[in-house]
Amino acid sequence: MGLFDKLFQAAPEQTKLTQQEAFAGIAVAIAGADGSIASSEWDGIVNYIQRLRIYDNFSDQAFNKLFDKLFRILKSQGAGALVKASAEELSEELRLTAFACAVDIALADGVLEDSEKDIINQLASALAIPENTAVSIIEVMLIKNKV
Repeated sequence: MGLFDKLFQAAPEQTKLTQQEAFAGIAVAIAGADGSIASSEWDGIVNYIQRLRIYDNFSDQAFNKLFDKLFRILKSQGAGALVKASAEELSEELRLTAFACAVDIALADGVLEDSEKDIINQLASALAIPENTAVSIIEVMLIKNKV
């Protein structure tokens, strides 16, 4: 490593997340699990975020900063790492909502990829959601997203 390599290295990505980043992080992770975010998935993320009180005081600049951070983590560390970091910081009261949101977003494009199934399973475990509760949420979201 040369002298200038140390100076110009990228700083390691900070994965400690706020509540707002954690909730949005779960949504971004599920949407990006298959390698791309469909417009229907992005619309789902925006729809959920607009309805939650935890984002009431967020400006456009704050949202841009939040999503920039989440997309950097997704790109550099992957969806699994983003789920893990998000689940660690998400409050108990938002866990079921975040899980339902994630399943809804995964189903929004009409196709549930294996990578999305894997992230949903990982998410249920990371959020400590009982299996019967997770299955019930998935069943409701399947009904909701039927065409």
